[in-house]
Amino acid sequence: MNISIFGKNYNPSDSLVKITEKKCAKLEKRLGQNADLKFTVTLDNEDYTTDLQVASEKGDFRVSATSRSPFDNLDAVIPRLEGQMRKQKDIAENGRRPDETIG
Repeated sequence: MNISIFGKNYNPSDSLVKITEKKCAKLEKRLGQNADLKFTVTLDNEDYTTDLQVASEKGDFRVSATSRSPFDNLDAVIPRLEGQMRKQKDIAENGRRPDETIG
């Protein structure tokens, strides 16, 4: 799994890079080893926006979060990505979204 972290108006710190790699390690079994994760952290005024783009054999995903801390964004982006992956899996298995009812 390839993890790239870029910054716009911001230089990602070593601690942010290490924490990002640690949190993304658990995603490897779901995404596969050939997955490419691209994090872009943008500083605008005092707000940090983290965009995550994932390209893998399981699908392509894009997630974004904005807050006052890039670390808080990381805590928001990973669960959102997992939710998108879970939703995509349900659609592939059942042919419909999990909240749709038959009738």
